[in-house]
Amino acid sequence: MPKQKEQFEEMRQLTIARLKKSGLELFSRKGLAATNIKEIAGHTGISLGLMYHYFSSKEELYLLLANEAMDKSQALFDQLQAQDISVKERITQFLAAFMQGVHKESGIYYFILISQLFETGNKTEDRKLMSRKMQSIRNLAAIVSEGQQTGECVPGDPFDLAVTFISATQGLAGFKLMFKDKFHMPDAAVLTRILLKE
Repeated sequence: MPKQKEQFEEMRQLTIARLKKSGLELFSRKGLAATNIKEIAGHTGISLGLMYHYFSSKEELYLLLANEAMDKSQALFDQLQAQDISVKERITQFLAAFMQGVHKESGIYYFILISQLFETGNKTEDRKLMSRKMQSIRNLAAIVSEGQQTGECVPGDPFDLAVTFISATQGLAGFKLMFKDKFHMPDAAVLTRILLKE
């Protein structure tokens, strides 16, 4: 009996992973409003009834994925801040993680998801998610502010510079998703010049 329970749990986790993968792709390509729950189920290869067994709505799945995206973003900033390295190295590593992420299918979908503004109708959860997105910008702004004190970063309002940099990376992720292999990412130096002195 325990073996059966183990197999059932394994299959359950596998189905959730497949649903998340389908949701990531569809939400990133079509947006929340244009994606329906039946489409997510069909894309995953399961029935609509089974889909409802895992998620009560597309909004529930979207919030799970968007918060996962923010978890990944926060984990990266935490990792960078924990290292005893220069601001220049932290920004370079952040950019390297971004470049690596956009070349992976799931990675680019998470970047697109972070950049989208969708309301699920759950005001409390929508506010929390928006607050987490704002915190992500503040995290980078804090690094920029530190870099201005050490002379590594360009002058200017740290928050404005962080917004510009993150907007540029998210825009590039959008182009990469749209044009796939026909789109070549610019050299990292083009992006780091937004924040770092030459």
